[in-house]
Amino acid sequence: MTPREESSATSGPGVAVSEVPAPGDVAEAPAGSVQPEGGLRISDAAARFGVSARTLRYYEELGLLSPSAYTAGGERRYVGADLEQLERILELRDVLGMNLDEIREFMHSERRLDELKSEYRANKNSKTGSARAQQRSILQEILALNESLAEQLEAKLTRMDAFRATLLAKAKRCRELLAELE
Repeated sequence: MTPREESSATSGPGVAVSEVPAPGDVAEAPAGSVQPEGGLRISDAAARFGVSARTLRYYEELGLLSPSAYTAGGERRYVGADLEQLERILELRDVLGMNLDEIREFMHSERRLDELKSEYRANKNSKTGSARAQQRSILQEILALNESLAEQLEAKLTRMDAFRATLLAKAKRCRELLAELE
């Protein structure tokens, strides 16, 4: 089973999806799992989010998640920002039903938005003509990215609504057939 299939079927070895903490409900780290300055070991980070260590390695291979630090022995260490990124990946996967390619694209857009916001804030008080033109350009790119992300979500919601409508129609038909049998 690939890590992708594993993460779809369960959220880790023997952990049902319903047992996984919801995004934002990160459990306390097990005693001794946080290194004083080094962050969480891969097994502890995986356990905290209900995924396997292999899933984290797979996300790293895909460029979705990179640990901020490594020990002298080469062990991965995940710190707060890494854990927030993992939480975001799982939120996009579990809540929005995105596949890994969609998650990569979505997160790339979010990173670009963060860069643009920083650029805009750095030049916000500048009143020169060239600064205003740069601000306008930045805002236009931010607008385009936000609209693109909104369109992606709208398309996914439309597909989900169609799927739900099909299920409801089938349920209605079953109720009708049951009524005929009475």
